[in-house]
Amino acid sequence: MSESTPSDGRYAELRRLGEAERHLAGELQQTRAQIAGLIQQLLPPHARAEKIDEVVQASGYSRTLIDALRYKDHPWHQGSKPKKE
Repeated sequence: MSESTPSDGRYAELRRLGEAERHLAGELQQTRAQIAGLIQQLLPPHARAEKIDEVVQASGYSRTLIDALRYKDHPWHQGSKPKKE
């Protein structure tokens, strides 16, 4: 087994991939918050079942997820809040 050192190119690649992953995770969080916001706009609490079915069809998400996203306490809404360090 060979010893690896911080000057090994794999460390730089690992750092680059880690940064890319964190960037993509942030973008995914923002996208999910936007989706959740649109669902809330389209489906108020008193929305008809037909309207909910239209949103399910258009989004490709399950009825269960769409129902959950209609309310602010779903984790996808957290992407719209500033991150705490």
